[in-house]
Amino acid sequence: EDTLTGNVSSVDVATKENLDDLVKVAETLLKKPVSRVNLETGLYERLGQETNEEALIRFAKRLSQEKRLRHARKSE
Repeated sequence: EDTLTGNVSSVDVATKENLDDLVKVAETLLKKPVSRVNLETGLYERLGQETNEEALIRFAKRLSQEKRLRHARKSE
């Protein structure tokens, strides 16, 4: 989602207020459904029922499993 405006959109503003606002934005984005930009229309399209938070958890589990597998292969 590309809707950041004002100080929240600036990488140069590191005030406590701005950082708190960024946390709020991130928490809101985590609760939204996974979406992607349709390259033909430029519009966001929802991808199923999964939220960004659920997708990140699923991805982190896959990364962890892959790391364990690689470590196990290396130990053999």
